[in-house]
Amino acid sequence: MSAVLLVAAFVLAQPTALWGLAALVPIALFHLYFRRRRRVLVPFTPLLLESMGPVRREARFKRLREAASLLARMLALVCAVLALGGLRPAEAEAPVADLFVVVDADITTAARESGGATRLAHAQELARAFVRSVPTRGAGQLSALVSVLVAGQAPRLLVPPTRDLADALKRLEPALVPAPAEADLGATVALALEGAARREAARVVVLTARAFEPPRTAIALDVLGTGTTRRDQRIVELGVDHAEDGGGYAVRLAAINDEESARTRRVVVRVDGEIVASEDLTLEAGDAREVQFEVPSPRQAAWLEVELEGDDAFPGNDAVEVRLAPVPKPSVLVVHSGRVRPYVMATLEALGAEGLIDKDRSGYVRASDVTKARPRDVTLVDGVGLPRDALRPGAYVFLAPLAGALPFELGEEVRKPLIWRTVPGHPLIDGLDFRRAFVVRGRALKGAGLEPLAYAEGRPIIAEGERGGARYVVLGLDPEGSMLPVQGALVLLVRNAILRLARAPVAPLKPFYRRGEALRPEVDLPGGADADLVWDGVRKDALLAGAGRGRARARIASDGVVWRVPAGAVGRVRVATGAGTAAAWSGWTSLVDLDPARTIAPARPAAEAPPAAAARADQATRWRTLLLALAVLFLLLDLALVARARSAAAQG
Repeated sequence: MSAVLLVAAFVLAQPTALWGLAALVPIALFHLYFRRRRRVLVPFTPLLLESMGPVRREARFKRLREAASLLARMLALVCAVLALGGLRPAEAEAPVADLFVVVDADITTAARESGGATRLAHAQELARAFVRSVPTRGAGQLSALVSVLVAGQAPRLLVPPTRDLADALKRLEPALVPAPAEADLGATVALALEGAARREAARVVVLTARAFEPPRTAIALDVLGTGTTRRDQRIVELGVDHAEDGGGYAVRLAAINDEESARTRRVVVRVDGEIVASEDLTLEAGDAREVQFEVPSPRQAAWLEVELEGDDAFPGNDAVEVRLAPVPKPSVLVVHSGRVRPYVMATLEALGAEGLIDKDRSGYVRASDVTKARPRDVTLVDGVGLPRDALRPGAYVFLAPLAGALPFELGEEVRKPLIWRTVPGHPLIDGLDFRRAFVVRGRALKGAGLEPLAYAEGRPIIAEGERGGARYVVLGLDPEGSMLPVQGALVLLVRNAILRLARAPVAPLKPFYRRGEALRPEVDLPGGADADLVWDGVRKDALLAGAGRGRARARIASDGVVWRVPAGAVGRVRVATGAGTAAAWSGWTSLVDLDPARTIAPARPAAEAPPAAAARADQATRWRTLLLALAVLFLLLDLALVARARSAAAQG
């Protein structure tokens, strides 16, 4: 039983080496052969032996020396064969597990811990410590393979499988750079597990502060934390809309506090570097709040930056920059018969003074020249008939008397009409009182697409509608000889009609585009469907697709494949269309990556670096050396016995 346990305590790396023990047979045969030759009897040998006297006492020791010599030779062969076969204790056969380290380089690893080092720098130092924790076998060679993978936007092999300790540490020496966006930690861990599955024994260590659910696997897998700080306030939502009065922008910002105590951060709004608004924002622990600002329309395109001023661990989510174009204002073309009526001119002057229409682009033209005039956003027909070819798709305000080309039909004439019924709540006439307005005459309105707004004697007298691409508001009451201009109802009605019909030129690009959103211009652009996207980072942390500056090719056709904003795309972007160097159109926008789920709040405690492992003796080498030494000793013993036998024979 003890022999069985003794055999089980050892293993042989190369069992085929045992075929070398077959040499024991010829050794034993040669030994017996030569011994027999020395003992061959010749004639008269017994007489000679008797004449020499009694047999010497060393004879018995001679046989013992011969047996010992044979045993020494056989043991020398056995030791040599076992040395070549790699005999070693079974406990030394258990290999050290190969090590796979995954370092999370997510954008949030740029967060600085209390000691001043970034979370990624801590993870990198932990990776070095885990490499040093693998035992060495002398000469800087590790007893197991080590690999280090970095989880960025795509998995990256930083340290290929190696046993060279110096090489592994050298590859881990340069500082790692965080990914410009969320790192694909799951794909990197899957790649590490795939490599570990091909090893006899392996373990995977994942270094991350994010919440990560490891996959189920039979391979040893540990997820260790790389940071503890929660000191962060971040912008999680931004909205930029036209203000209700049409004179500027309404900026809406939402921020959240991930810190474990209340913090006050100052929200600062800048337009081309100049502060236009600011407010102190107090956030309780875990609280989210929203603030709104009114930003006046810039005279020309400008950059709007919203920033949380103050210090925290991760400034990458404290500022957002978007592109502001001047608020588009509609233009008005007044068509007259040679004289613009005073109340019409007064209405346009008032709208221009309030900044509600574009005075520079607005103008006046005779009805006979209307086809030569440049199109405007709204055409106001001031009691004159349009030529038949002048009625084109667009927006129109018609003031009585009505004549010429019209997108509606005229009914019977109404004498001394009294407006006694209006559509309640309609924005065109809401708040207007026509009951005291004395009107001499008017015309009833009818036709397809016409929506009555006010009635006189039961017939529509004020209406809006659309037909043949012409959108219109029509006043069937003749202002001449009435009290409408004096009471102000007419001015307000014309003002409401212009603002309701005006569809100002649409900016081709929105102020900003979010992650995953298609960068699709709002209107058709000249120059074809191909466009160049040129970006440049406006802050240190502003990156697009992994680079601070660059160029991309994209399709911007409304019916084709469009370019979608990738994760981490932050910064100014210019879109230029047209072939060659002559761009048919060029305009700026910006890209933002506001991910409400992105946080630096750690999901697990920070791990401590493992101690460096002591050098591990190479059991296979030690036992090979021992067995070869025994083989040499047995051979020396055999030589000594042979020499002793020859010396005794010479003396005899």
